[in-house]
Order: sequence, then structure tokens, then C-alpha cells
Amino acid sequence: MSGSRAAAFAFRSLLTFALLAAAWLGLFRGQSVAVSDLVQDYVSARAWLDGESAYLPLDDLLPRYGFEPLRPPVFVRTNPHPPVAVLLTVPYAAVGFDTALLWLRWSQLAAIALVWAACFELFRPPVPGWVWASAGGAFGLWAPVWQGLAWGQPVGLLALATVAIWALARAEMPFQFGLVVAAATLLRPFLAIQVVLACGWSVRQQAKVAAGLFVGGLFPFALLGIWPWDWYRLASDAGSYVSGCGSLPGVLHLGAAGGQVLYALAAAILAWLRWRGLGLDETAALAAVAAMLAYPLAWFQYDTGLIPVVAWVATRVATTGNRVALWGLVLYLLARTVPDMIPTPDGSGFVEALARNKNWLQVLARAVLLGTVVASIGPRRVSASEPS
Repeated sequence: MSGSRAAAFAFRSLLTFALLAAAWLGLFRGQSVAVSDLVQDYVSARAWLDGESAYLPLDDLLPRYGFEPLRPPVFVRTNPHPPVAVLLTVPYAAVGFDTALLWLRWSQLAAIALVWAACFELFRPPVPGWVWASAGGAFGLWAPVWQGLAWGQPVGLLALATVAIWALARAEMPFQFGLVVAAATLLRPFLAIQVVLACGWSVRQQAKVAAGLFVGGLFPFALLGIWPWDWYRLASDAGSYVSGCGSLPGVLHLGAAGGQVLYALAAAILAWLRWRGLGLDETAALAAVAAMLAYPLAWFQYDTGLIPVVAWVATRVATTGNRVALWGLVLYLLARTVPDMIPTPDGSGFVEALARNKNWLQVLARAVLLGTVVASIGPRRVSASEPS
């Protein structure tokens, strides 16, 4: 990247970050929040730093590090998050929890700003950079972002992982691609579906992908001193939360096992389409959205991983003038601006209806985005000033 492009990238990143921070601080900083997800990774990281297993029972770790013990309705007895999630929390575990939570939130906002600026470089939308950056600042008002920050979730890293995988696939860097896919999967497993992008490559490239997956997949487990199947056995208790997620396994009551089958089926279909010639960008976008529909534990805040998809669709709209895609994108963004709400007993009214049907709302919004991606697939319109 040349000096001028690097300066422009830095400008877009800083402007997006400033607007994200202003939106978040101005509207949501004082909201009462739950922080249970960061607590799990925080105590696991502290235990690992103290030379013990990161996956000791939470009933042992929570009181040791100054937190209250588990209370119902909690279904998991150990931290269900995979190793990379714990390892990335280690820097925060070196300070007190309140400071760690603050650091986490600011770092995730910074990651989202970097992702939005990177999407400008990756997709090259035909708009001024400051307009693009200003639009990215609106994500500070988006429920997956601010509620994910409230829960202490790595919302920025999910978006960063998606755009990194996408960029490495575009650059045809198979070993690095496999390495990042593996690491991203061990941050949150729904990102594993992006491995289907390799179906469009040669056998030699796929062998390099497999090597990257092997290294990136086993190294975090080795660092934490736990076998993959032992972690999976402990994490399987999280399957009890499937009904609380806005994905098809949750609303259709398929359970964790049924959701895994649906997720595998979605990956198989995408792999076949990619092998049959579906473009890389189209496959990456479809895979990201399909994961949110099929993955059993697709929590509401995981839609931050779809920010690169939003950027790609927005670029297609700006380039082709596709009105169907435009309105689909607007509808998705507005629908996911509705926060995840807890209904009150015997409540009534429109807001209560949204709260009671929030999972269906999330599924429908994600389905709209899937249709929007499909509508965006096609040749770019050539203007009269361009050669045919």
C-alpha cells in the first residue's frame, strides 16, 4: 500500500472510530448491562496465567477471582468458548475486571472501524472515502454492536475475522487463509463455514489450506493444554441455549444436533456451488449469512460478522443501481437495529410483541439479507463512459 493510500486508510479508520464512539457514548453508555460472557473468558485467562487449566469448573474459578458463583438458569459449568477466545482475553486479564471490560469495548470499536476501512480497500465502492467512513459510524447505533459490547462479546473481532478471511481468499494465500479460518473458528465456531472458499482452488492450494487449518487448529489447544474432544465435551452443555438464538435451529426447535446437521448441509451446498463456479465474493457473502441462519448458537450480536457482507452489498448497489438489493439491505439493517429484548410476564403492546418474537425477527432479517445477497449476484452494469 502506497503512502497516500495508507494515509487515506488511516483517515477513514479514525473518522469511523470517532463516529462509532460518539454514537455509543452518547446513547448507550449508561445502559444497565450484563457482562457474563467476558467474565467466563476473563476467569479462564486468569487461571491459565496462574498455571492452571482454563477449563476448570466455573464454580471454582468465579469465587477465586472475586465473582459470584453461578446461579440458575445457567446451563454451562465450564467456559464454553473455544481456546482462541480465551487466549485473546489474556491481555485484558492482566488488569482488574472493570478496566478489562472498558478496554475490551474500546478495542472492539477500533476493530470495527478498521474493518469498515478495510472493506473500502477490498471492494472499492464508488463513493468518497469520508462518505464511506461516515456511514460506518452509524454502526454505533446498531443493536448487534452496542448490545454485543454490553455483553463483553468480541464483536469487532468477528467482523475482523470475516474480512481477513475474505481478503486472504481474494489474494489466493492458501496457507494463511487456512491458518486464519482455523483461528477464527476457535474464536467462534460459526466462522468455519468460510472454508468452502477453498473449493475454487487447485489441489495444491487446497493442500496448503489443509496445512494452515492443521497448524491454526491445533496450536491454540496445545497452548491451553486441552485436547479438542475434551473441550468439545465440556462445551456441548451450551447446546441447551439453542432455543434462545435467532437462527433456524432455535425457532424450529431442532436442537443442537439438528442445527449441526443443518449447518453442515448449508456448507455442503455452498461448497458445491463454489466448485461449480460461483464467484469468491458471492460465496463469501452467502456463507457468512448462511452461517447466521443455520448455526445453532447464532446469537444476536454475531451479526457484526456480517458487516463485510453489508459493505459488499452496498458496493454492488452503488455500482449497479440494484434497487431490490438496496431495499433489502435497508430492511435488514433496520430490522437488526431492533435490540434483543426480554419480554415481561403478561406484557402487551407492540414492543412486547417484538420481545416475544425476537428470534423470528432475527431469522427473518437474516433471511432478507440472504435474499439481498442473491439479488446482488450478477455482472456489474457498464456505464456509457466505460468500454464495453
